[in-house]
Amino acid sequence: MTTDARSADTDTDTGTGTGTGTGTETVGADTVPETELDRAETELDSQAELDSETGADTAGDELLEHARLRKHIAEAAIDLIRTGDTLTPTGDAVAAAADVDPDLLQQHFPTWESLVAVAVMHWHETRLAPLLEDAVDVGAVAFLGGLIEANLADPRMMRLLVSTLTAGTDVSNPVGPFYRNQYEGFHRTVRRLLEHDVATGREPAALDPKRAAVQLLALYEGLQLQALLRDGIDVLAAFRESTSLLRRGWTAGPAVRQEAADGVYDL
Repeated sequence: MTTDARSADTDTDTGTGTGTGTGTETVGADTVPETELDRAETELDSQAELDSETGADTAGDELLEHARLRKHIAEAAIDLIRTGDTLTPTGDAVAAAADVDPDLLQQHFPTWESLVAVAVMHWHETRLAPLLEDAVDVGAVAFLGGLIEANLADPRMMRLLVSTLTAGTDVSNPVGPFYRNQYEGFHRTVRRLLEHDVATGREPAALDPKRAAVQLLALYEGLQLQALLRDGIDVLAAFRESTSLLRRGWTAGPAVRQEAADGVYDL
């Protein structure tokens, strides 16, 4: 695996159109995002079945095997990151963990950036799916609280996620647009959960979901970043306490909110 900055678009483009890596276009009881690689398998399985029925001679089986191999390599990389000595294992180490030839890994993931983008988002989507199943029932605040619990249960992958997202700030990085699009999808999911919370009466009718999403994610992300850099922070307890104060501000009248009552600051 090389370390040059060759484009990883072909390795990470699936799912960037809708932002399903970290969010969904709609939020509903039956809305559960498939991972990038699971979507590829589903689509290719359907195509292979159609080809079989029509007798068409296509490369469907080869493409399906291609997607499954990439998923296998990504999952091997995740396991290695969780248990190894470094968050950035070498290509040879990943190939050994996946039991594939290093040249084959190089063919599918020519750069570390391309592999880590697929691996991190596969991991993130997989852990996000069960939380989204209950999200409309528990609300945006509880959804993010559940995500923090998932982060605490998998700290090394969470550290890798945070470190890789900095690539989204670099306009010259080939994977930058991918990460930015995934983040926009996550923000959109939280906003739409808040819209649902307002519509169902969980949050006050006067609440602006767009502004509330910015405030809520500022707490969610800021506290986790602090916990990565400082010892002794109980992220989940701090999040629950902070969101309790924030929601009191949401419930208060406009005049009271303007005065930042009870320590709630209007972001």
